[in-house]
Amino acid sequence: MMNILACASDNYTMQCGILFCSVCENNQEEKIDFYVFTDNKFREESKEKLRKTIGGYHQKTIHFVCINDADIDNVLQFETPLYTRHVFYRLLMAELLPESVNKVLYLDCDIVVRHSLLGLWNTELSDKAVAVVHDGQEGKMSQFNRLGYSYDKGYFNSGVMLANLEYWRKTNATKRLFNYIERNADKIYLPDQDPLNVIFQDEKTFIHFKYNLQSDFLLKTNYLLVDYSKYKTELSECVENPVVLHFSGARPWIEGCVHPYKDEFFYYRSKTLWKNEPLWKDRKPFKTRLLSSNLLRKPLSKLGLCSVLEDRFNRELKLVGYDI
Repeated sequence: MMNILACASDNYTMQCGILFCSVCENNQEEKIDFYVFTDNKFREESKEKLRKTIGGYHQKTIHFVCINDADIDNVLQFETPLYTRHVFYRLLMAELLPESVNKVLYLDCDIVVRHSLLGLWNTELSDKAVAVVHDGQEGKMSQFNRLGYSYDKGYFNSGVMLANLEYWRKTNATKRLFNYIERNADKIYLPDQDPLNVIFQDEKTFIHFKYNLQSDFLLKTNYLLVDYSKYKTELSECVENPVVLHFSGARPWIEGCVHPYKDEFFYYRSKTLWKNEPLWKDRKPFKTRLLSSNLLRKPLSKLGLCSVLEDRFNRELKLVGYDI
């Protein structure tokens, strides 16, 4: 039995469904229990679409858990248009998943899975809270100074976490996380990821980059914010054949996305109920979109008023390999 958790608002039903489709397509022989943490605005229609998404696959079931605002009232001060209350739901996994679930793989909804997850699922976790991948912006020394612990311990991305719930429960991890959030509001920038990194700084194990290929790993070398010389071998192995492709900071479902691997999202979307859905409109103000494109910047650069924006992605990278 493999347990997989996602947290989704009704607005992100499509993304959650495409994630689950990609998991099922590449893990067809595995028995999987999917769990979705939602709020009370998640429609029955949306739940039914997710049920249908996994319904065509063997040994796959889905469970919905509704989170009450009262469970996270003390952290809602961090809610913004970018970081909604749903980012905190993952912190409650040890409390709200059944006691029989001792281990769960948490996945963000802006992810597609390209290969079997068994290698990740079987990671040894006996004395650790989580198995995680280094964050794509780990090299920012300012975040370690802000959070008050050593760079040597690393900083992980919370979009993919294999969580040892037995350990979480035994060590009161949920309480420790919420206590930290309540007492350190002035230090927190990423409202779920920062607390997880602080509390689990000595209680984590790092795993291969292929289990969470973030957008930042696809940048040209001079734009990378990780130690390239230290992680060169792992990065070289994962950027062309990841198991988990994480569209961190990118949105393939929004018009104008320039992520080099966005076609992977549409590949799995084509197998779902959302295959014909139009792309979302970019809701950033027109002025912001114009200034962040070269349409205006190129003529202005000739007048010395600004510079042309360079494409930071390494477009020479190509995806290979499929288990399907």
